[in-house]
Amino acid sequence: MAASCSGGEGEGAGDPAGLTSAESSTFTPSIRPEDLIEPLVGERRLAPDALEIDPLALMPADLPISDSDRQQVAELLRSLQPLDPTLTSDHHDRWFMDNKILVERLEATSRPQVGWAALHAFTNYPQRHHAIRRTLLALGARVSPEEAEPLLAELAFTYGHFIEDRSEALLLLAEVAPETFFAGAEAHIQRQDMPKQTAPNDEFFVEGWRVACERSGRSPVPMMAQVATNYALEPYARVIAVRSLGAHSDDPRASGAIRTTLVESTGNGYLRMVSAQTVLSSFPKETACELLTEVRSRESNVNFARFLDDVIQTNCR
Repeated sequence: MAASCSGGEGEGAGDPAGLTSAESSTFTPSIRPEDLIEPLVGERRLAPDALEIDPLALMPADLPISDSDRQQVAELLRSLQPLDPTLTSDHHDRWFMDNKILVERLEATSRPQVGWAALHAFTNYPQRHHAIRRTLLALGARVSPEEAEPLLAELAFTYGHFIEDRSEALLLLAEVAPETFFAGAEAHIQRQDMPKQTAPNDEFFVEGWRVACERSGRSPVPMMAQVATNYALEPYARVIAVRSLGAHSDDPRASGAIRTTLVESTGNGYLRMVSAQTVLSSFPKETACELLTEVRSRESNVNFARFLDDVIQTNCR
């Protein structure tokens, strides 16, 4: 006699832990990030360059914030201290997860006072440790954007600050104060020659422009079309521009710029490959295949011709 695979008719049948149908329909299972972390193996040790400092000393005593806010930022600072690089990966995984959870909780409070404390800790931090400084700056910018705006603008557009701080500040300024970003970044992106002074890589300006447009509702097409075809800018900045234009291929300025970078003769093969991929992913299929086939028929670069052959064989047959 074959055994039945269905549940019995007894009490609680078909519901986990004997829940009634009404109870089980309202039960939402949840797994917290903390539940996914396995126990550590061995002793946790800090890196040789970790600072033994009083985190509270990085925040002015007269800062008008609660002791609770002050202690939360101090806890984050202690947790962010780097681990000994020779530790096993479980320690570094735990360090990453613990800090991710702490930052998310602090950002979720939306308490400006937490942002003030983070910004003061950033400006007073005595070491050039990018991961720690970046975390403090991002927390301050996202929780207290109005207070952070002048500091971000100063870092982003003023020579002399740590270059990694300036790069991070550009992206954060685009996120929290788009108009201030536009005003400071436009001349740098539109230049037609080498920059006059040391600045973050062009890719940070271009990615910042994309983010600022997204936040403000401004179309990125006019600037991205210029960037994509501007030989004076660093190659990867142009790649970002081409990829951004793919989402606006119905705009003649966007599709025209993509077509231009697809056939340019500067020797930037990677940019041309990205352009071909963008044509394929954003143009109507028939138009894309016709264009790629035409470019292939006139292509003199053997390697790029082979690339186009592969693209056409894979997607246009």
